[in-house]
Amino acid sequence: MFVLPEARGTGLAAALVARVIEHAASSVEEIRLTVVTTNAAAVRLYARAGFTQFGLERRALKVGDQYYDELLMTFPLRPLV
Repeated sequence: MFVLPEARGTGLAAALVARVIEHAASSVEEIRLTVVTTNAAAVRLYARAGFTQFGLERRALKVGDQYYDELLMTFPLRPLV
């Protein structure tokens, strides 16, 4: 997900995440996502929305010569059996 810089801090990102969760609740069991570990604002956003980390993928993304680790996060919508 990407929010334009001028829209950041307005609550738009949180509203989008909440709407995705609401929409998904009727049709999926779990939402999973990845987020670059250096994107602290996004990690906080997802954690505040209720996502929890379940893994770390080292060197998951390469931009130019730079590698980035990604957190794997989950939001269960149905109880785990």
